[in-house]
Amino acid sequence: MSFFQNPFNFDFRGNWILGDRQQSLVFECPRNNGRSEELVMAFNAAPYDLSGNDSDGNPCDTLTIKFTIDMEYKTWAEATFDIGDSSTTTIDEIVNSLNADSNFANFFVASKEKNQLFIKQKLGTHRFRFFIVNGGAEEKLSFNAKAGVAELPTYFDRHTVGNSDFLDCNQCLVALNPGVSDIDADIIDGAVDSKNVSLGYDSGNVKEDWELLAGRSGIFHFQKCTVDGSDRITQIIEYPAGAGVGSLARKINYVYSGGNLKPTTITEIPYTLQSGDLITP
Repeated sequence: MSFFQNPFNFDFRGNWILGDRQQSLVFECPRNNGRSEELVMAFNAAPYDLSGNDSDGNPCDTLTIKFTIDMEYKTWAEATFDIGDSSTTTIDEIVNSLNADSNFANFFVASKEKNQLFIKQKLGTHRFRFFIVNGGAEEKLSFNAKAGVAELPTYFDRHTVGNSDFLDCNQCLVALNPGVSDIDADIIDGAVDSKNVSLGYDSGNVKEDWELLAGRSGIFHFQKCTVDGSDRITQIIEYPAGAGVGSLARKINYVYSGGNLKPTTITEIPYTLQSGDLITP
């Protein structure tokens, strides 16, 4: 029950291994189509109003970059840069401010090309990776306008940038928390695909993990039981978690003799789910 953003230029494909570990569901968070491996670009047009605060109350004059100098991309650092608080900040002013900062210049170079702002890393991609953190100046400049957004099971939080709890963490997702951050909520609500078509996400309606299964798992099941006056189960409608109306289910019927508590016959037949069969945990 989580939303994630992919700020990098490669797709995230996560496998949710099920049952005998031979079957797995694939969940994807698409790449950031607005950058290369070593270069990012601001998509909003200048001049920029960097006065005041962003939607979460953080100063808009601060650009935050998260980066790693690690061949395994496991250890990350975060640096902030003051790029001016004018209500009409130009690209030239931002470029000059960033390049004049020695901490920035050690790793990056800012430039203006065809009236657009670019930031490029200086070190090789085999040991250096970076992205612009949401909020602050990014809200005004929009470096992450084309970053992929997807709703994934909570399990994939293990792959978020900076997560050191799991050896298999691939350090390529940013968790979005709409309940805490208005910026994250706006990112979710405004998410689009590679053709700039809205994904229709609603930050106020976060799905449970079982809903994201969408009936595709054979090991997580819901059962709606019917009992008689003697508290005996007479019928079970069983279906894969997250399945919807029209999906294939199984109907199990139990027949009893007299007052016996154990059934004399049990039959299992194919069944098509109806709206009244669905269970919400």
